[in-house]
Amino acid sequence: MNDHTLPGRILSSRTPVDLQQLGMFLSSIGSFNPALIYGSRVHGRLYHYTDLPGLLGIVSNHDLWLTHSLYSNDEEEMNHGMTIVRSVLEEELKAATDVKVESRLKLLAEHFTAAPQGTYVCCFCKTDNLLSQWRGYGANGAGVSVEVDTSGFSVITGPDLPVETFGLLRLWEVFYQRETQVSIVRAAIEFEHAASPQEWADRAAHALEFFLPTFKHGDFSGEEEFRLIFTPATDCPVKPDFRVGRGMVVPYYSLRKLIAQADQLHGGQVDSRLTQLPITQVRVGPSPNKALNTDSIRMFLAKHGYENVDVKQSAIPYRG
Repeated sequence: MNDHTLPGRILSSRTPVDLQQLGMFLSSIGSFNPALIYGSRVHGRLYHYTDLPGLLGIVSNHDLWLTHSLYSNDEEEMNHGMTIVRSVLEEELKAATDVKVESRLKLLAEHFTAAPQGTYVCCFCKTDNLLSQWRGYGANGAGVSVEVDTSGFSVITGPDLPVETFGLLRLWEVFYQRETQVSIVRAAIEFEHAASPQEWADRAAHALEFFLPTFKHGDFSGEEEFRLIFTPATDCPVKPDFRVGRGMVVPYYSLRKLIAQADQLHGGQVDSRLTQLPITQVRVGPSPNKALNTDSIRMFLAKHGYENVDVKQSAIPYRG
């Protein structure tokens, strides 16, 4: 009798990500998500909620941080995606009648007995002035929401950069429907079978690890979240920085440093278009100090070259 249970071995090493194959898979899966950015296909506004120190860092440095997904504020986020992947693999293993298929699936399952490799993410929301976001990410109403024009990221999120040198950077919508999540997992399993069993398992695992930060429980669907996701190349010349957060040393990538590297790879054609972040508006949260903060934030933005950025106040009757 075949043993269809998932293996319990913890992997001691990780294989390098095949970024070309991952890029091909993301292209194939694009039908799930019309918001996938390639070049300038998508134009829209998204909102990054942060506290006041976060705003000062973003504007003064023209920078955003992409934090390692395993160090997320909500551990349940990654657990949810892992649960989906493992449940689909269990179903596929139980249904497998071909020994070769079963062998491939077991190799893939081994990748998900330990913590996933993870990616680097920066989070945005589709909706401005959302009370749940003020509570969760905007310093309980004392922070701001930063509106960005997503088309401004297209020069570094498209397929033109040499991914094997740089890495793969994409802006992707978060999925809340379990049916869609399961469909993506099955698509990764079925995507490509020409490689050897181990190569196939590695490629499928890397594709699924990209999507783990985009799988969230349906109860969070009101957030309408998008994520800028970076999978670095094995020898990416840009290395992660580190900060302390929630009692941990947290790895993250500076978007500004990634832009500078992309600029070098494109002979100086990228940085000139992203000297500043594509910030179009800042909304001050519903705090008792919002009037004073509006004035000072407007002056602060002008100092750093964002004179034309509109500054608004939240009218939500919420005082934290």
